[in-house]
Amino acid sequence: MLAPELKTVSGEAISIIHPGNHNTDAGPDFLYARIRINNTLWAGNVEIHVKASDWYHHKHERDEAYSNVILHVVAENDKIVTDWHGQALQTLCLDNAFDPDLLCRYKEITENLLWVPCMNLIKMAEPLHVLSRISALAVERLEDKSKKIYHELKICNMDWEECCYRILAQQFGAKINTAPFEMLSKSLPVKIIMKYHHELFQLEALLFGQSGLLGMRLFGPYPRSLKKEHRYLSDKHQLTPIPGYLWNFLRLRPAGFPTLRIAQLAKLYEKHQRVFGELLEIEDIKTLIHFFELESSSYWDDHYLFDRKSRKKKKKFGKQSIQLLLINAILPLIHLYGEQMHKPDLAIRAIAFLEALPPEDNAVIRRWAESGVGAKNALESQGLLQLKNTRCEQKLCLECSIGHHLLKQAF
Repeated sequence: MLAPELKTVSGEAISIIHPGNHNTDAGPDFLYARIRINNTLWAGNVEIHVKASDWYHHKHERDEAYSNVILHVVAENDKIVTDWHGQALQTLCLDNAFDPDLLCRYKEITENLLWVPCMNLIKMAEPLHVLSRISALAVERLEDKSKKIYHELKICNMDWEECCYRILAQQFGAKINTAPFEMLSKSLPVKIIMKYHHELFQLEALLFGQSGLLGMRLFGPYPRSLKKEHRYLSDKHQLTPIPGYLWNFLRLRPAGFPTLRIAQLAKLYEKHQRVFGELLEIEDIKTLIHFFELESSSYWDDHYLFDRKSRKKKKKFGKQSIQLLLINAILPLIHLYGEQMHKPDLAIRAIAFLEALPPEDNAVIRRWAESGVGAKNALESQGLLQLKNTRCEQKLCLECSIGHHLLKQAF
């Protein structure tokens, strides 16, 4: 977008060999640049200001960190500037180096107060261009989640089953009970859980006992029997429960109470002994969804809490909960395994599963739809979330190909 021939304010030709690395910390804006000025190749740093006089307003002339600035880039050259050594800085003034209409377009996009900067303009972009960008951002978001899971995997000493169990537990807690579910999973290793496969009563005794929710006064025969069984199993496996007061029930619908989620987690490990190993073998989305279609044990048909009866109803792990579990935990884990174990078919399968899931229904996706950009599947809704959170919120339009695309168009 800049003019093909660049010159310093003193008339010397500039050729940018390497722009340098963008510095997000203190110091010059770009580090380790390589720039040819006339016939001399310079290596050093680049500083950018709106006005040349900003160099003095920011007191760079007294700061040794700016002693190796080889080029000062400004939009308005209102003052002669000298470096830390008292030498005149080579200055590139951009006031005539670009189309002024371009700056007007950029300001119109970035200086408005709309929900996203290009909210009123994105309909003008080529749909295929927008779709390709959204798809790329969806993969970026998937990889970001995989990186977080990899950190957990290292804590688990590269034990994939243990890691799967822990991130599953965290997801079962949703946002409000993520921390206590994480503590619960760390207090009860998956190897112990796997020993009681097909033994739902023992699995509930272990999980509820370790949750600390059996530590209160309970009168019903079922919770009392769970408490007795947990006492035996905790002695056998040398387990220490977490405090029961950590769990949050406020501002939750009864279907999301941690008591039901713990019961559903127990049901999952009753149905499947090697959860992660079995997940890797699933090749179609319907089977994957069915894998997590869980019903709590019969006690919970007429309970949401211990010792408090409710209207009889089967307590199922809902469709939306399954979708969020897949998007936030299972598919990033499968993608990570594919990359770490050099099995690209699994990494590709995770992306294909995202494409096969319906789009998420939340406030952000609904606002995008109002702006004319709808999501047909979960891959696209994930891309739109990534676009909003990592580009639009920071108004990084110049780092977004959609922003570039719109800037090139005449309004």
